[in-house]
Amino acid sequence: MAKLPRLFLAKFEQVLLYADGPQIVLLSAPGGLSKLIGIAINLDGATYPFFAAQASNEQFQDYLHERFDLRYLLMKPDLRRHYIFDLADETDGAVPVSRHKFELERDETFLPEAGLFARDHTEPVVVELGEFQATQTFGIDGKWDLPEFSRFYGQVTDLYSLFNSVDLFLNDQANFEQQNRVRLAFVKPFQGGGSYVSLYDSLDSASPRANRLSVEGIAYNSPGYVRVSGRQKPLAEVRSLLEHVEANMSSLAEHYRALDRFLSEAKLKRLPANRFSRSTPGATAVYDLTKALLEALDFMSYEDLLRLSDYNTLIAAKVSLSIYRRATRLIEFFLQGRANFDVPSSQT
Repeated sequence: MAKLPRLFLAKFEQVLLYADGPQIVLLSAPGGLSKLIGIAINLDGATYPFFAAQASNEQFQDYLHERFDLRYLLMKPDLRRHYIFDLADETDGAVPVSRHKFELERDETFLPEAGLFARDHTEPVVVELGEFQATQTFGIDGKWDLPEFSRFYGQVTDLYSLFNSVDLFLNDQANFEQQNRVRLAFVKPFQGGGSYVSLYDSLDSASPRANRLSVEGIAYNSPGYVRVSGRQKPLAEVRSLLEHVEANMSSLAEHYRALDRFLSEAKLKRLPANRFSRSTPGATAVYDLTKALLEALDFMSYEDLLRLSDYNTLIAAKVSLSIYRRATRLIEFFLQGRANFDVPSSQT
């Protein structure tokens, strides 16, 4: 084999699948911001050759969550780079890797068969990939149809995205770009009058992919469960909010109705946020009623929500109303006895 040009030294992280020797390995590119996932191949003139794709840490997380198999990752890495390396050239944890122009017809033999997922690894992933991921299991019972599962998961996802975004925005370690992305996710959807679906979609997109909520398991039988995974703090905050709302439903409903009624009567519900200001008739009442509802919800300070909303009281009001609605929709499943937080281990 002709000598391949050495482009850079990658850091060997670990073996992912071992069968009579390493078959799938993980390397880190310089800077640690991306990963090289390599699979053993046959290549004349090499001792232990591997074909690898360079993927962002986020895409590698998606692979670990089984959003696609290894064949897909190797064919379509989001960083669009492929490499060849010989593991026998590893020295003190450094592996020289050479760029390879991937062509499917020519390199088909480099690829594994479809259906090889991360669950097939023989070795656990020990490399540090980011913040610890936690799980939350919701017990389910009674009769469900698929649209109800979708609504249930949708409300959980929306609330999680909100808490996750708030946490990122208020994190002292977050840089300006990250905080600004979250702020824009709050503000932009309401510039045309208000789209709650767009709001939560924007919040989810503003979060790093590895921090987003994902489904880890579903058992449809009664009793069954829905298990999700995500960052520990926002998951805990979702549960805390639901328990608080369930315990204070009457007073919260009064605050919600007062704000919702005022916005309707003042014809502010469809008003674009960029046309609302402190001089808008009713602005003071919107401020007071929103503050009262948010304090009753007891999940974040009004000042923090105003900062997120670019100090636009109308945006803060609409977000507060949407939080209440999503929490009460979820609570309805709990009140019906079809959802709970207490799941016997035998069910999962």
